[in-house]
Amino acid sequence: MRIGPRNTRRPFLRSILAGLALPAALAAPHVHAVDGLDSQRWRDLRRSLFGDRTVRTDPGRVVELFVHPYADDAAVVPIMVRTHLFQKPERHVKHLWLVIDNNPSPFGVRFNFTPESGKADIETRVRLESASPVRVVAELNDGSLWMDAKLVTGAGGCSAAGAKNDQAMRNLGKVRFSVDEQFADPGEPLLAHLRVAHPQFSGIGSEAEPPRFVREIRVFYADRLVMSADLDFTISENPSFRFYFLPDGKGELRAEIVDTGDLRVQDRFEVDPAKVLLK
Repeated sequence: MRIGPRNTRRPFLRSILAGLALPAALAAPHVHAVDGLDSQRWRDLRRSLFGDRTVRTDPGRVVELFVHPYADDAAVVPIMVRTHLFQKPERHVKHLWLVIDNNPSPFGVRFNFTPESGKADIETRVRLESASPVRVVAELNDGSLWMDAKLVTGAGGCSAAGAKNDQAMRNLGKVRFSVDEQFADPGEPLLAHLRVAHPQFSGIGSEAEPPRFVREIRVFYADRLVMSADLDFTISENPSFRFYFLPDGKGELRAEIVDTGDLRVQDRFEVDPAKVLLK
């Protein structure tokens, strides 16, 4: 169901930070070196993912990661990634990797963006199996790599059992789209919210179920690819994603979701920029 315009103006960063209840020190702009987060484990992971390419650690120049340092529930850890450039054909974020060093699957998700996204900002929720550095690495279209990282404390999130009741299985694969923020200048990106009902079984720990999780998401606007994601059980039960897209005339947002059981579902959402409330 379409959600109508809100009666308050909430910029993306402020609204997400409020939802995460981050301390003021994290909410403020900062330059945060990743001292103490280097390890042989990360060096091996970095080499596996990026070879000998340089990964710059200048948080705030291109990308910032916002996450609470202590997970109240390690199975549902909210994170937000904020990028500091608009998506233009000549310079844009192509990929965002979320890397959780000590998780059973450290390369849990890769988001892929196009200039049609307007911004490569993303919000989602992840699982944390043990205290670990959590990293975001942005790859620009020029091939440069930029990283921000935070140490997060939590335990048991990947092995926590997802919902297995009949209602959860009846809802399996149901998708809900909404455009949450409809205050924008003409030509500016709009913020969308995609939610997928899925237990995200990891197959770890006491779960009797074999692994089954959403493995691919693709989002289009007016049949042009905006964002896609390759993911696994690192993403929490009932995956949730907030992301931007550029509305260029009246069109349709379309999401295509595939899980490891080859369940394939779609959802569509009509967008009319003429009805968007302007700042």
